[in-house]
Amino acid sequence: MRGLVPALLVALAIGACEPKPATVEWQGHALQEVRTLAGLPSAIQTELGVDRPGTDGVADRGRPFNVTDVTRDNLPVRRLLTAGRDGDTWLVALERGGRAHYVEVFLFTAGEATPKQKWVISSDSKSLSDVIQQVSREGRHGG
Repeated sequence: MRGLVPALLVALAIGACEPKPATVEWQGHALQEVRTLAGLPSAIQTELGVDRPGTDGVADRGRPFNVTDVTRDNLPVRRLLTAGRDGDTWLVALERGGRAHYVEVFLFTAGEATPKQKWVISSDSKSLSDVIQQVSREGRHGG
């Protein structure tokens, strides 16, 4: 029982250090930050390949993935960077490893699993706010 108390205190301290999820304004939406793959609707998880094994899958935020073009079969080449939700509107940003490390951003709306819009932005983004700024500034997308 004595070992449990210090472990619990450490866990609480780590949780207290984690910043609160952000809310970011974008195109009339107040996107509430989502930081885990489990926080995404199952249809979006399936579309992104979250349930796929190995390099075809998606790692959760902060988890190991293949950052470079030298891949290990047991790790995905994509990882959740961040996501934002406002009602049925979802913006999901995935880091993609490889020779050119970059971020893919997907816009999902009205419960549909297929993205309505897609952008490719630089890998400099670290937060939902960074992603929104780059998407707004660069506006590159693939329909």
